[in-house]
Formats: sequence, structure tokens, C-alpha cells
Amino acid sequence: MRPFVRSFWRRVIAASFIAIPCVARAQAAAARHPRSPIWATLSVGRGDLQVNCGICRQADQSSWAADVSLGGWVGPRTALGGEMGAWRLGGDDATQRLMLFGLVTQLYPLTKAPAFVKLGAGFMGYRSSDGEQALSARSLALQAGFGYDVHVRQYLVVPHVGLIHGFNNGMYLDDAKVTSAAQVKLIRFGLGVGVGR
Repeated sequence: MRPFVRSFWRRVIAASFIAIPCVARAQAAAARHPRSPIWATLSVGRGDLQVNCGICRQADQSSWAADVSLGGWVGPRTALGGEMGAWRLGGDDATQRLMLFGLVTQLYPLTKAPAFVKLGAGFMGYRSSDGEQALSARSLALQAGFGYDVHVRQYLVVPHVGLIHGFNNGMYLDDAKVTSAAQVKLIRFGLGVGVGR
């Protein structure tokens, strides 16, 4: 093994031995403090969008995504709240936008780790416009994902990933229906900052 590689792995192992106990102590200290009945999270990241219809592009399109969530605790390991999310991609041909409004629940199945499963349902609006005409659809949206809460002082850092799947009865060009049933899928990879969890 090359000296550089050996030195690199030694540093990784040493950093792990230092970081793991520190994170464990921080998690234990956070667990001793009373939890707020209200929680909130602001997240940013990337989203890969796919729109499936008779006249739509089939390739995934990637751009920035953001969402904000607010809610409360309904059980020791169950959180319930509302979420608003957005995705946007500008281009020479058209500008695409996606908006999401829904209810979400976060379930914490593990007693010793703040990992959660996220489930939700709501409404999704998609719009692609070239300045003269607009292709749009409103969908019922279901979502599922998972994440992990990392306590940093009084805040939380929350890496997460999720899939949002929208179902609708067709795409509309301005006010005229131009396709049959279509599907809109968005995979989000994000990093959030939160309080109260």
C-alpha cells in the first residue's frame, strides 16, 4: 500500500475515533433536554424531475429544490406537519416549475438512533412555459423518503432523500387538454436545518 494511502486511512480512522464519541455525547445531551412541541425544518438540495406523457421529454432533468416544513408531535416517535416544496429549471426553450403542498408524517422506528421514515400526501402543480404558451398539470401527489437528525447545539442538521410521485388526468396546453393521464416524479436529495426535533 502506498504511503499516501496508508496516511490517508490512518487519518480517517483517527478522525472517526474522535468524532463518533463527540456525536454520541451531543446526541445524549440533546436527549436530556425537553423536546419542543413544535418543530420546523428548512431544506435545500437537488431534485431530479421526470414528466411522463405523450408529448413530454422522458429524460430526467436536474435542478435546485427547496422545501419548508412545520408541525408538531403526536406521539413519542411520531411527528405530523405540513410541507411546501418547490423545484425550478430555467432554459433557453422553456422554464419549468413544480410546487408541492401536502401533509407529512415522520416516524422514528429506532429508539437509539434519530433516523426517520417520511410519508406524505398532497397536491402538486407542474408548469412549463416558453413565454407564449404553457403546459401544465395539477396532480395528487404521494411521497416517501427517509432521513437522519443530527443535533448541533439547539439546532438539527437533517440529511434526507425522498420520492414524490404525482398522478393526474392529463396535461393542459393553456386551457386545452392535450394528453391523457400523465405522471410527474421528483427525487429530492437535501440537507435541512431544523429546530424542535
